[in-house]
Amino acid sequence: MPLTSYDKKVLSSIFMIEQEGVIDFLDNIVEGSDILLEIDDHTEDVTFKLQKLYRKGKTMKEIMDYINSLITEFLSTNGDLSEAEVQSEDLYFMDHVNFEWTKNIIKEAKQLEEDINKSKKLKTWEHSYKKAVESGVNIQELDESIKILITKHLRNMKGAKMKKKKKNKYNTKKKENHKIKIYI
Repeated sequence: MPLTSYDKKVLSSIFMIEQEGVIDFLDNIVEGSDILLEIDDHTEDVTFKLQKLYRKGKTMKEIMDYINSLITEFLSTNGDLSEAEVQSEDLYFMDHVNFEWTKNIIKEAKQLEEDINKSKKLKTWEHSYKKAVESGVNIQELDESIKILITKHLRNMKGAKMKKKKKNKYNTKKKENHKIKIYI
């Protein structure tokens, strides 16, 4: 399924995040770019947008092809950037001139989407298996490797949820204690 104009707008907006930083970096190559230092602040939002595209049936190849065409177009208008590439890697430990951050985020979002799908399937299968055993259906005992795989994925999902809950509880208690001190 080819990319729609909306999909291309989304990908262009993702590309523009790093592009603005690269332009700022090229204008001020000695000092670097504050935009590139703060680029990781956009990771969660960009990952979410990419996951939506993957759920719509877009492939990583389609997404990468479009991003690579944007990169090629950008690089062709800026001449020789070999010195900037080296400087970028020295300052940021990443080749922003060749949009390495954007490419990495695309790959990470794909991996995250695959992990979520596997976990959902395993949870559904585990639930079905337990219900079948409870209802008395004669099912063979699971192989040990399958049990390990299921528990691994479920722990990863539950662990991520628990960390968020614990963090939120801690933050609210801290705020409540702070409010009490102010009123006393």
